[in-house]
This record gives sequence, C-alpha cells and structure tokens, in this order.
Amino acid sequence: MKIEVRFRGIQASDALRDHVARRVHFQLSRFNGGVSSVVVRIGDINGPKGGADKRCHVTVRGPTISPVMIDDLSGDAYSAIDMALERAARTVGRELERLRASRRPDGAVGRAS
Repeated sequence: MKIEVRFRGIQASDALRDHVARRVHFQLSRFNGGVSSVVVRIGDINGPKGGADKRCHVTVRGPTISPVMIDDLSGDAYSAIDMALERAARTVGRELERLRASRRPDGAVGRAS
C-alpha cells in the first residue's frame, strides 16, 4: 500500500508523518490488497486564529473500489488524522463487503450456517 502525506499551512514534522503511517497501517492493513494507495492531506484552515481548524482529508483508492474521500476537522492535527482514518476504514470495509455480497451466487449477506 502506497502512503502519501501532504501538508498545507501547517509545519511538517517527522512525528506527524510517523503518526500518519502508523494509523494508516493500523486502520487499513486488514483489507489485504483491497487498498492500493492512501493520500492524507493535513492543513490548518484558519492559520493562527485557532479553533477547530486542523483539517485532515483522506483519499483511499483500491483496485475494486471507487475512491473513498473523508474530511475531518479538529483542534488538533493528531485527532483529526485519527478520526478521518477511522471513518475511512469503516467506509472501505462497507464498500468491500458490498462487493463481496454482490458476487455471491445467492446474494446472501453474512456467513452461511
């Protein structure tokens, strides 16, 4: 899985890059080949004004799913990253489950008993 991290209006740091890489692997590595690339964009919307202005935009692409795009805002860049990647993982999981369900011959959802 290719991971790309971009910064806009916020100081780039190795600690923030490492946090993104750890969280991406934690949230998305379970999809074994269902995710080919992740782009994480981190920015400060209001500049020095303060407030809930740290934005994390996540784009997840895979060979069988349409691109998943998630935005999250928080006062802290780390929490914005965590929340956005958690939501992205849930969305990717739902997309992959829909694909699996549509490929089943009986159209059933879930496991057979």
